[in-house]
Amino acid sequence: MSKRFSTLDTTRLLFEHPKILFRMIERMDRNEARYIRESDLVAEVMDYTRTLGNADRDRVRLALNTDNLFRSGLVIDIIKAEGERRLVFQDALINLMRACNASLYQELTDARLRGHLVTLRDVRNRLETSSFSAADLDYTELRDDLNERVSQLIGLLRQNVLRMQTISAQLADLSGDASRAPEKYLEFRQNLFERIVTLYERHIKPTLVFLNPDTRLPDGSNLFETLEAMVRLLESHDDHSLADQLFRSSISLNALYKPIQAVAQEVEHFLRKTRQGMVQYNAMEHFYGKLQELKSETETLSLKRKWLEGGDFARSTGFLVGLRAQQRPKHYAFGESSSYYQLLFSELELRLNDLRRKAEVPVLQQVDGSGRHTRIDVQRINQLYQWLETLELRPTNDLVRELHGRLDGFIPGYRFPDLLAALNRLVNSPPEGLQVVTTNRFRILDQSSDGEQFVYRKRRLENLETIQSNAPANQEERHHA
Repeated sequence: MSKRFSTLDTTRLLFEHPKILFRMIERMDRNEARYIRESDLVAEVMDYTRTLGNADRDRVRLALNTDNLFRSGLVIDIIKAEGERRLVFQDALINLMRACNASLYQELTDARLRGHLVTLRDVRNRLETSSFSAADLDYTELRDDLNERVSQLIGLLRQNVLRMQTISAQLADLSGDASRAPEKYLEFRQNLFERIVTLYERHIKPTLVFLNPDTRLPDGSNLFETLEAMVRLLESHDDHSLADQLFRSSISLNALYKPIQAVAQEVEHFLRKTRQGMVQYNAMEHFYGKLQELKSETETLSLKRKWLEGGDFARSTGFLVGLRAQQRPKHYAFGESSSYYQLLFSELELRLNDLRRKAEVPVLQQVDGSGRHTRIDVQRINQLYQWLETLELRPTNDLVRELHGRLDGFIPGYRFPDLLAALNRLVNSPPEGLQVVTTNRFRILDQSSDGEQFVYRKRRLENLETIQSNAPANQEERHHA
């Protein structure tokens, strides 16, 4: 009598070496079959065990022998057809292996979803003629059947959501050729469209329709109408426990709609990408996958691995070396700040007012010479100052920068030194209701204009200024942007 393993030992070995069944399930899904060919399983076991030690190799080969799998009950049937033997594994084992690998989750098609809906409608019809008595065995079995089917549906849909949320990696795999064969991009894009449209039409869209509470079906009620009808029946017959459980299940199902809707939007956005966008998308997903692998190595029972060992990853990537020494970019943290938006809209309003007076803009006479000590014609300064007197100004912490932004490229013949000369007069006679306050204690201004760099060291008040509202005599109030 040959040695054999128990069901527990065989199952333990399968999960210690899961890649064997993972590959078999992938091949089974690819062939759209419900069985695994014995020859494929034997070839996979032989190939996998070549790198194992002698003891482990013998144990795995013996445990995954067809006779041992059949005797332990993990293979429920052996079919002989077309000169080969086909192994049918336990659905519970296959489903458990799928639960361990998100890439093996099966997308729900319209036919499978309609099958679940028809089953729930049948349960509702049987519930309408039920006795609703705990002493009635038929009603007890109906309750168990209802719980099992709803739980099974929620589990399948959650698996489907998890599978769809990994679609970024799938799209990156599909778009990988775009970064390697630009001359075949048009052909690639056509094939990509066909595959993604199939994914969208066969799996994503039916799931969206199935989970939409507003869906109207020609053959009867939708999922939520069916569940709601059963909840009303149970409440009317005082079975509040099952009614509450069913109501919570309907809420859980309704919550799955938004994640799948987000996936649908991501697919639609991906189809609008250009070739360069696909290259960038593929690169980001590639390195994200590498980081995910490093992270998964730390998620074990061993407490020795607490940090990512990403030294090789950083050196192979290139741009990560020395990244910690670089200054981090500052983010825009205005968020819900009302003052920021008021400042933005006021600046836009001022610029629009300038454009409305485009016909009144003075043309400054051109002068020769430029540099640090340029003599500026008095007429140019007078023209610019007269224009500044008509401008509407707002409180700001950098008067020079604000005025230069409004004048540069707007007034013909304007140069940055013109503004500095005009500011001397603006300081002595500021606009009504405002005053100019020096904020640069070192009297230094550094400003570039038309590719030239101007550095001024002044002893007067014409460098960095702030416009500030006049306050009452007993109160000083500053307004800064």
